[in-house]
Amino acid sequence: MPTLTLIDGSGFVFRAYHALPPLTTTKGVPTHAVYGFTTMLLKALREHAPTHVALVLDKGRRSFRHDLDPGYKASRPEAPDDLQRQFPLVREVAKALAVPAVELENFEADDVIGTLACRARAQGFEVVVVTGDKDFAQLVDERLSLYDPMAEASGRGGWTGPAEVEKKLGVTPSQVIEYMAILGDKIDDVPGIPGVGEVTAAALVRHFGTVEAMLARPEEIPQAVSRGGKKLQEKIVASADRIRLNRKLVEIKCDVEVPQGPEAFARRVPDDGEVRALFSELEFSRLLKDLPAPPPTRRDEAVEVLLDRPALEAAVAHLLDSKEIGLRALRDGEAPRAAPVAGLALAGGGRGFYLPLGHRYLGAPAQLAPAVAAEALAPLFAPGGPRLVAHDLKPELHALRRLGLAPAAAAAFDTELASRLLLPTRREHALADVARERLSCELPPLEGAGSGRRGAALPGELPVDRVAAHAVPCAAALVDLAARLRQALSDEGLTALYEGVEGPLVPVLAAMEEAGVAVDRGAMESMSAEFGKAIRDLEARIHAAAGHAFNIASTRELAQVLFEELKLPVLKRLKTGPSTDQEVLEKLSEQHGLPALVLEHRSLAKLKGTYVDALPQLVEADGRIHTTYHQGGAATGRLSSSDPNLQNIPVRTELSRRIRAAFVAPPGHLLVSADYSQIELRILAHYAADPALLESFRTGEDVHARTAAETFGVAPGDVTADQRRVAKVLNFGIAYGLSAFGLSQRLDLPPAEAQGIIDRYFARYAAVKRWLDGIIAETRRTGEVRTLFGRKRALPEITARNPALRQSAERMAVNTPIQGTAADVIKIAMLGVDRVLRERGLSARLLLQVHDELVVEAPEAEQAEVTAILREEMGGAAELAVPLEVEVGAGHSWAEAH
Repeated sequence: MPTLTLIDGSGFVFRAYHALPPLTTTKGVPTHAVYGFTTMLLKALREHAPTHVALVLDKGRRSFRHDLDPGYKASRPEAPDDLQRQFPLVREVAKALAVPAVELENFEADDVIGTLACRARAQGFEVVVVTGDKDFAQLVDERLSLYDPMAEASGRGGWTGPAEVEKKLGVTPSQVIEYMAILGDKIDDVPGIPGVGEVTAAALVRHFGTVEAMLARPEEIPQAVSRGGKKLQEKIVASADRIRLNRKLVEIKCDVEVPQGPEAFARRVPDDGEVRALFSELEFSRLLKDLPAPPPTRRDEAVEVLLDRPALEAAVAHLLDSKEIGLRALRDGEAPRAAPVAGLALAGGGRGFYLPLGHRYLGAPAQLAPAVAAEALAPLFAPGGPRLVAHDLKPELHALRRLGLAPAAAAAFDTELASRLLLPTRREHALADVARERLSCELPPLEGAGSGRRGAALPGELPVDRVAAHAVPCAAALVDLAARLRQALSDEGLTALYEGVEGPLVPVLAAMEEAGVAVDRGAMESMSAEFGKAIRDLEARIHAAAGHAFNIASTRELAQVLFEELKLPVLKRLKTGPSTDQEVLEKLSEQHGLPALVLEHRSLAKLKGTYVDALPQLVEADGRIHTTYHQGGAATGRLSSSDPNLQNIPVRTELSRRIRAAFVAPPGHLLVSADYSQIELRILAHYAADPALLESFRTGEDVHARTAAETFGVAPGDVTADQRRVAKVLNFGIAYGLSAFGLSQRLDLPPAEAQGIIDRYFARYAAVKRWLDGIIAETRRTGEVRTLFGRKRALPEITARNPALRQSAERMAVNTPIQGTAADVIKIAMLGVDRVLRERGLSARLLLQVHDELVVEAPEAEQAEVTAILREEMGGAAELAVPLEVEVGAGHSWAEAH
């Protein structure tokens, strides 16, 4: 499907100007706004690889809205002179990169974007608006999303779809205009109704739907809001004309006479010489390596459909002569391990084949039985056969195993995983996008396919020819894509990490998913009943403390009880009203018993809903839960899991132990748990080479007690429990860029006292301070940070003028080498443990990886040997300046073992 990317150029030039520090060429030409804009534009072209793209700019300061309201944007100052001088350079950059710029008199860029977006949707395009302007939320739907690269860089999430709009504003995208008409827009000098905030505006829109309906039935306003309805009714009636005018001002027009249509913005090949000359003139030498690939051309391989065994055997014979073959499995459903296989696409040696196995529409051709197909395919997947190339290899391994095939996966190449290593902060790495970016080719979509929901058909319900025409070019592109990605990994110094860690880990994770972990369903069900009774008892106590019943899960109702009825102090305010988050409730618990009860209720309700009730539903026919691991979802390299998310089970609480007790070993077996002790602190000690930290870990002393003694200037034997607690927060917080404010919040200390503690810490651990300052300075110089094993994370925002962006990047610069190295270490340990278990012919097998812990299921007779293997392989996974300490336990349940 074609994708039109519309870039809000004026908005990003202004944001770049205010976010970046001043930058000029050696001739004195200001360029920081141009540099920030160019970086954003290259990122959009490189990572989104749109088929069509346009830059939209404002032309002049006046628009038709000034005729409607002379006060519109009246308080906006003239752009600074050094910014005005950069707009012509912005246009030159866009021209050099072959990105057409669109500007119209009397209309703002918003209206041009709105018009082009609506036209493109009507013509079947997907649309991405690259902007930081919340006004565009009114355009969002299932085929139009917003992308803010600056928000993504700061960790706030860059993508906005319908769900994000509703979550953030409390209204649907189609209601945003009504919402803004009531609320106004301070930035554009559009006054809202006095005293009406975001929560009230959203409540009014949800009740009435439109402002006209609200103005027609003002007597219903008291019913729509929780309080102050009569006064609000009077205000709204008095402001009716203003509200109607606001609606005209905030609505983005979608019917502007833009001379170009979406098809006019097809990507074109930039003139490489022109780009290099301009970047050299602007002194943007670092950006030359980020130049986008040429626009995509359609890929359309010849397709051979295999419907009988002789045809399949001939195809296998041809593919056996290839060094690499592309594999694309078509599955009927989203379950990566269990979905039935509709067909396989295979390509190599200049030919592409589609083997249908599960097409079941009326009139579908006769197909080979899976067992027959597997027998003919077996030579292709045997050791010594061609190297497999797949995009997201692990589900493909599951698909082959469902057919009875056991591929030699250790030699396979995963193009999605390679792409994630190269661009770890990018959210999506779909094959079509990566091929468009790396090969400049357009892969044919599978028309009419989906997950089987909302009427979209599964692949097996579609005609064989249609599926084959999609799948074969995808499989054929994989071989070419693998070559490009291998070169990119080499260029970025990531080959060793891929070939030594990430690639070999794929079949290990696939085997862990296949194995699953046994669950005592009965224990979970009895725990659910117990938790349910405890929650009901807590509800009764909370209602008694409040003096009446209310919805405890409602932030608004809870805030009303806490701050209006009980008169407790408001400690933190959000846009939606007083905060009732965990930190606030913990502090309020010191003044009243109700907040503590609410915290206990939240904890129990979350555990019950997320695990106690949900886990039994995930138990399969073999009595085991099979989680799905995600290898490249985190920029630091940490593994995550889903269905269930095991990483979120609390670790050290009594309730978490109860849940872990339901994960059990089968009869005659034990679960053996091995956990790294303070691995991130040990990595910090290695990086910083601080003598005090190194000595603590080498001698095995209590590092938190040592830190407390050093920080507070007392003898180790005189350290109090509170001092050790402060030291523990310090030790772990330093790795996450802990500030004095953060420490004061965590420990409820005055900021000055917290700053004094941090100052004393750094005075005693001067090498840690030098390393922290050094890694930030080096990241500022290079724009990236790496782990001990070479994992890379780009952090261009570290030079931002905007303090929030810059400070967030600085925290990531400190945290990534530590947390990312820890992630690398445990992956290396997994590979070692799995290899030794297999080499020794043991029945024990890896089951789980959670945080810094590995869990192995072993026959009771193998416990001692497995324990020794875990200690040896985990302890030897990395050579650090301090030893890696591993704590091992065993039991009939996860709780007993941990």
